[in-house]
Amino acid sequence: MARRKFQALGVYKRVHINPETRRMTLPEPFYDALRLEDELLIAQVGDVLVMRRPGEVVEIETDLLSELVEYGFTGTELVQEFAYRRQQQEQRLRQQVLQDEEDDHAAQLKIEL
Repeated sequence: MARRKFQALGVYKRVHINPETRRMTLPEPFYDALRLEDELLIAQVGDVLVMRRPGEVVEIETDLLSELVEYGFTGTELVQEFAYRRQQQEQRLRQQVLQDEEDDHAAQLKIEL
């Protein structure tokens, strides 16, 4: 299965959120980097929001299912193994996001000292 490397833009942008509608506008570089169209999936991991294209999630799940079929999983076993591995992927993503957040905080502390 192809493994995707996450890359930060290296830039933080302040985004205004309309308090009445809770809507915000993504800056163009973020919109372009995510190759967004008209929707995205968003998840909260700790104090971080993770945004993904819906198509990316479908691609990941399709790759995972293909891999499981190649390994010979079928029927109920396939469903159970898919659920297990999907959960493992989400856990790895959470850990990566939280680790990146800790690294950012450590870097800020070094600068502030």
